[in-house]
Amino acid sequence: MAGQWLVPFKGRNHSHVVNLNFLWREGNVCIMDNHRAAMWCWLEYLHGGTSLSLLHVDRHYDALFSEIDYAHYRKLDLPGMSVDEYLNAGYDSDFFTIIPLFRWDNYLGLFMKAFGDRIDQWAFATHGRGQRPELAPITEYLPWDFPDRSVCRDGEWLLNVDLDYFFCKTADGSREYLFSEACMRDFFLWIREMLDSGRARCLTMSLSPECCGGWEPAEQACALACSCLGLDFRLA
Repeated sequence: MAGQWLVPFKGRNHSHVVNLNFLWREGNVCIMDNHRAAMWCWLEYLHGGTSLSLLHVDRHYDALFSEIDYAHYRKLDLPGMSVDEYLNAGYDSDFFTIIPLFRWDNYLGLFMKAFGDRIDQWAFATHGRGQRPELAPITEYLPWDFPDRSVCRDGEWLLNVDLDYFFCKTADGSREYLFSEACMRDFFLWIREMLDSGRARCLTMSLSPECCGGWEPAEQACALACSCLGLDFRLA
């Protein structure tokens, strides 16, 4: 199956909190430069009363939540929106500028509020950065006790992986790998097993170059992941 560019690659630009430079999909795997579009990618797997669980592997929680965002979210016909409509959704601020509704720091908070009754388990493997989720009970894993293959032992899962999880900040402000290459390969081979067995219904993966030390190290980590996942993905 050939991959499809749902958002064509715009270049190695800065994402900030509101830009998305590409979205690529092959089967039930979606790759993007940041996780703004992750919620849109999951929606098709929540039809028909399906109950799933979610594993979030990311340096940050991504679960910022505000009632203002949610009030605007409720006005949308989200399941019927195209990805462009989703990314362009927003509302006016007091300064007469459009605030994008779905951002890389709040998409998961909105998802937890809107679809919390459809998710059996919330598993978070993070570095404890950002606002900890308050809308549902979560199971947390710290870097020294994850990856742990027992995490997704039961049920079917949405997998949300940000490659910045595998990097750490050094004393001089640069980024380097927190895990060995062997450990990363083992993790992504486990993800492939989950996908092949059907226990993982969807994988959304984000490069987050700003948090990995730039596009080059983020793309190198992505290439390692894709080699394990059997995906022919690369940026031009």
